[in-house]
Order: sequence, then structure tokens, then C-alpha cells
Amino acid sequence: MHRILLSFIGNNDCLLPEKKGAIIAILEQRSFDRLYLLYNDESYLRPASALLDYCRHHLDVRYQPALAADPTDYNTVYPAMYQAVRMIVSENKAAAFTISVTSGTPTMHACWIFLRQGGIIDAELIQVHRESGISAISFVLDDFPKIKNQNIVKTELTKLVRENKNLRAQLQLRSDEIIGESAAIAKVREQIAVLARTDLPVFISGESGTGKELVAAAIHFNSPRCERPFIKVNCGAISPQLFESEFFGHRKGSFSGAIANQSGKIMEADGGTLLLDEIGDLPLEMQVKLLRFLDSGTIQIVGGGEAQADVRVISATNRDIRQLTREKRFRDDLFYRLVQAEIGLPPLRDRGDDVILIARHILEGLNRKHDQHKTLHPSALAVIRQNRWSGNIRQLKNCLQTAFAFARDEITAETLRIIDVSQSPAGVYLPPEGIDLENDLLPGYYRMALEQAQQNATRAAHLLGLEPATFRARLRKLGIRCD
Repeated sequence: MHRILLSFIGNNDCLLPEKKGAIIAILEQRSFDRLYLLYNDESYLRPASALLDYCRHHLDVRYQPALAADPTDYNTVYPAMYQAVRMIVSENKAAAFTISVTSGTPTMHACWIFLRQGGIIDAELIQVHRESGISAISFVLDDFPKIKNQNIVKTELTKLVRENKNLRAQLQLRSDEIIGESAAIAKVREQIAVLARTDLPVFISGESGTGKELVAAAIHFNSPRCERPFIKVNCGAISPQLFESEFFGHRKGSFSGAIANQSGKIMEADGGTLLLDEIGDLPLEMQVKLLRFLDSGTIQIVGGGEAQADVRVISATNRDIRQLTREKRFRDDLFYRLVQAEIGLPPLRDRGDDVILIARHILEGLNRKHDQHKTLHPSALAVIRQNRWSGNIRQLKNCLQTAFAFARDEITAETLRIIDVSQSPAGVYLPPEGIDLENDLLPGYYRMALEQAQQNATRAAHLLGLEPATFRARLRKLGIRCD
């Protein structure tokens, strides 16, 4: 009989290697054949990657979505957990279940009890304390109420109503993350709306930092597959030696270090969506193996056996995939398999005032996170509008995060420190003969600021951290004309 552990991914479980959470503490003291990691939001998957890697070396691990827009709302948490548990039990009909109630919110803890006492799952409930370790949760008191099973039809209808409400909230959150009013981004929204209703493979192109993963997530969460996993794979980060194991999974003992069965990325995404990020970095020998799966829907598990997987594939890259194909560095048959529908994301510099909307959206998020009320000074807005943002939205976000830390109540041009790859390393060189600072060096910066500000002296002054009156006086002294 398989021994299976169920647990939500908690915040403390995502602190490896600095700190071990409840899940690791349990696995160090008890032995299980399989672990189901439940998550209520996709944002947990990335910080939980270290936990997943650790657990996979010890047992078979599977993600299980239990999506709830508000992890403290019983009306959304319970039906999400109900569906997740029903699915797990149906997949493991003759298993001994153990549930850890330590990770997750108090609402989730209570729902575990409801599910166990209501007969949805027969499981041992355990909790983990820092001092006393693992202890069982026993409800043997005469005054603990029994939960009677309700009429199954009424239960299912109630569950579906709540799930639909929760799902609409999830989709609205995902759609709101695509910020902008430019014609280019409006076209992207239209493409997402159309392609989400289909099961076509989608290829997303665009420079680094333009939001390719966000668009892929929007397609998934607006599609019929939204209740199943959304799994991202960085194709440039997988070694050729581990490609088959990472993608297709392996059997225990199939190679050195394979101490337990492991499901690959494709099976983790079964029924859902697989994002193949940086697909242009996938070596040719791996492209052949990926193509076989895409053509047949069948994976060859390392160590023996086959499995069928129903996966929608979205691919993305910041490289010119057509040029790679022409240069024979990307297989043309794989190109035509993946690029059946394409969304091209514009760089931030081509989106006009979208950059201001995005900057304000990022700042709103920072204010909520840190319980602050900081604002953007007009001087900072001028800098944001004029900068080319070669790193796109990612660079803008990193810049604002740093400025947020330095600013008091307002982010100004002085606190907005833009770090760009085109900048020279920090440091100053003074030639032996010296320089004329007032007449040679500074006028060059004045003219550059005026050019970036389109000859607007007020905005140019803010770019240099000067008062407009002072800046105009210096321009007059040097004989530089402006508006």
C-alpha cells in the first residue's frame, strides 16, 4: 500500500536552503512513497522550486492545484480543496493518506478537518511543532461533532457555483496584470482572447522583459484548462544529460541518483499548459525528442514504460527563431509544430505612455506590499517617459523597487537610479592634463538632457537634478538655446 503525504506549500516551505519548513521536517522523520504539493496560487511554484528539487531526490512528487483567489475565504478555499482531494483519492484508490495541516492558512487547516471528518478522505492528520516535532491530531472526544454527508447532487452544484465565482476572480486578476492602452497591447489582448478559446500551440516572441510569461499565463487562465497546472520550463537551463528525465520522468534505479520515481514536467502539466520558455536555446538533440512527444502525445519514461499526456504547449523566446531555423540551428519541423499561432510583444519603448501606466501599477503593488503611500514625482515621470528601457518591464520594475527603498514619501528623478547595460562601469578617469569641467564636460550633458527632453528645459533640468531656473541660467551663460 502506497503511503502518501498531502500538504499545502506554505511560505516557510519556500525558504530553502536557509530554513527548513514543515514539509522537510516531516520527510526527515517519516517515510512516504508520494508527496502531493497543493498550491492555491501559481505564484508559489517559482519560490517552491528548491523544495521540489529536494523532495524529488527522496520520493515521487506531484503538484496539485487548489486555486483560490482568497486563501482566507471558506467559500473559495473549501471547494478548491474538495475538488483537489477528490482527484487525488481517485488516482490512489488503495493508499494510506497522511495530511499535514501545518502549512497553509488557518482556513486551509480547518478545511482539512472538514474533509476528513466529512468522509471525503480517510487520512491521518498531523501537525509539526518546532519543539515537540510531529504529532497526530486525534478527534476521539464524544462531543466532537460528526459531519454528515449531504446530498451529492446538491454538494456538486454548490461546489460548481463557488468554483465559477473563484475562477472568474482568478481570470480577472490575471487579465488586470497586462497593463497598457496602446494599440500594440490592445492587439495582444485581442489575440489572447481568441487563442484562449482554442487548443492551438502558441508562440510568443519579444525582447527579454516584455512579459512573455505573463501573456502565456493569461492564455492558460482564460482557457478551459485553467483549473489544471500551468508549468514553465526554461529550455536553456536543462542539461542534455538530464533532458529526458526532466521532461519525461524516470523510474527508481534507472540511473545513478534516481532513488525514487519522478514524474517529468510534461506529466506535471497533464491536462494543463506547458510553457517552453527560451525555446530558441534548446539544443538540436533535445529538439528531436521533444518533437516525438508533440507528434504522438506519448512520452518514454526513463527506465521503462510509456505514458500519455494531454498538454497544451506555449513556447517563447527573445531570439529570432526564424533566423535560427534558416541557419539550421532550430529544426524546421519543430518550428512548424510550435509556431501555429504567434503573438509578438512590443518593446516598452514602442508603447508610448503605457510606460507611465505600468510604472504606477508597479508602485501600487509596492505600496500594498509594504503598507506605504509613496508617489511618483513629475521629475521621475519625466525620466521614466524619456528612458529607452532596454531591459523593458523587468528593468523598469527593478528600477522602481530600488527607488522605492531609497525614497521617503516621493520617488524623484534623484532617487530613480537607472542601471543600463549600455552604461560604462562606475569610476572616473581624469587625464594628466586635466579637464575644463564648466566649458567642456558639463555642456555635453546639458545638450544630451535637452535632446532626451525634446528641448524642454524644465524636463531636462529634472533629468540632471537641477532646478529649472538654475539650468536655464547656465544655458544662457554657455550660449545654448532652448525653448
